Amino acid sequence: MNEDSDFIKAFNRLIEPLHITDDISEDPFSVLFERRIEELGITQSRAEAMLGIEKKSLNSILNKEAKRVDIITIIKLAQFLNLPVDGFVKVYLQELPSEQIGDIEKAKKNNFIVQNFDLPQLHKKKFISSKTDYEAIEKRIVTFFGLNSIYDFAQETVTPAFSRTKRSSSDLMREFWVQSALSQFKLIENPNPYNREQLIDLIPKIRPYTKNIEKGLLTVVKALFSIGITVIYQESLPNISVRGATFVVDGKPCIVINDLHKRYPTLWFSLMHELHHVLYDFDEIQQVKYHLTGEPDLWLKEEKANDFAREYLFNKKRSKYIKPFINESVLVREYADKSQVHPSIIYNFHMYDSDKWVKFNKYIPDSGLAINNLNVSIWESESVKETTERLKKEIFNI
Repeated sequence: MNEDSDFIKAFNRLIEPLHITDDISEDPFSVLFERRIEELGITQSRAEAMLGIEKKSLNSILNKEAKRVDIITIIKLAQFLNLPVDGFVKVYLQELPSEQIGDIEKAKKNNFIVQNFDLPQLHKKKFISSKTDYEAIEKRIVTFFGLNSIYDFAQETVTPAFSRTKRSSSDLMREFWVQSALSQFKLIENPNPYNREQLIDLIPKIRPYTKNIEKGLLTVVKALFSIGITVIYQESLPNISVRGATFVVDGKPCIVINDLHKRYPTLWFSLMHELHHVLYDFDEIQQVKYHLTGEPDLWLKEEKANDFAREYLFNKKRSKYIKPFINESVLVREYADKSQVHPSIIYNFHMYDSDKWVKFNKYIPDSGLAINNLNVSIWESESVKETTERLKKEIFNI
């Protein structure tokens, strides 16, 4: 990190907020200086000699003409006035021309952006067009999230896991992903009450819809919305391993599904996995506001959610039955029809069980067809609001 960046970080602590606190004098620096030399009974010349500051330099500060003041001079003057360094800086900043205040604020914003966003990865994802045009970056983020100020990003603490001091690239990208999903759920604002009993009744009826690649998932998403559960699709971001997520927003469950490796069966497995969390971990998730599947988690047992998803899609007993005939595609299709499930889900579980992920890939549809109606390409949208307006109109009918 260069010296300018270090200087900006130090000054961020000094200039927040840019006003005089109650215990600091509101008089300008020149008045404080004159008062101090009168108290000491010395002349300005003696003060200059005592401080080791040249007359020209001191006069430029007193006359508000100094464009830059080095940190050593700041410390000397603060000590001379019996002020803490941050107190002196706050006094002095009030007298700076608006252009210089603007430069400081610009540097502060730029530093905030670098600390809170992984610009190389957002650029790689084509969310931003430049990694160095901070004005454009700020505008893009503010517009996307509908913020009043860049400083409003993630003001609401969504989890204690995000450290505000030192965060890795994956931390920053994960927080960005989470904030995007959370913003969508808040704007969609599902008007239907959550009904757990209706969810229990609905879950066994979901499997047959896997057979309809183009409209099955959309139909289930609409059905879940009608009982108070909002489901959206949101593509993952670089450097994070999120496979799905469950949120609780305004007391209602919200789910994000993902299509890891662009495989159709993964969409359904992701949905069923998160529905398990809705059914059995709702209270725990409500305490921390969300749970991410695929990221390290010490308090939720993912194995139970995985077993639940498999049980309702295509259980191990069925997999064991079809295993001897897995190379006979006609028999697999017939058994899939009998089991009311898409054949790709049978093949997907077989490959998982045998740890062989190539042989039957030709039977696994791309997830694109299933998410065409759900996939609003959030990272290409101008704003979250634009995205949610489309979802509300075209999917949720509100």
